[in-house]
Amino acid sequence: MFTDDVAVRRLKILVQQYVETRKKRHDVISTAKAGTAIREVMPSCPLSGEAFDDLIAACAIEHGLAVLFDNPGTSGTEI
Repeated sequence: MFTDDVAVRRLKILVQQYVETRKKRHDVISTAKAGTAIREVMPSCPLSGEAFDDLIAACAIEHGLAVLFDNPGTSGTEI
């Protein structure tokens, strides 16, 4: 369980770094592109699917960015 907590914390930090980097040049975060980039760094990602998309979206919204839910298998809407 402790290992899972550390992995989730690390994932949140990676998502935060990704969003902070992207917000300098973009006003929309793609969940598909974010997921691909983050999985390059963390192949054994502890979240997947909608839970992973929701984490990316929450971070993007905190930074004032729109979110494009464009992962296959999730709803393709923009908020």
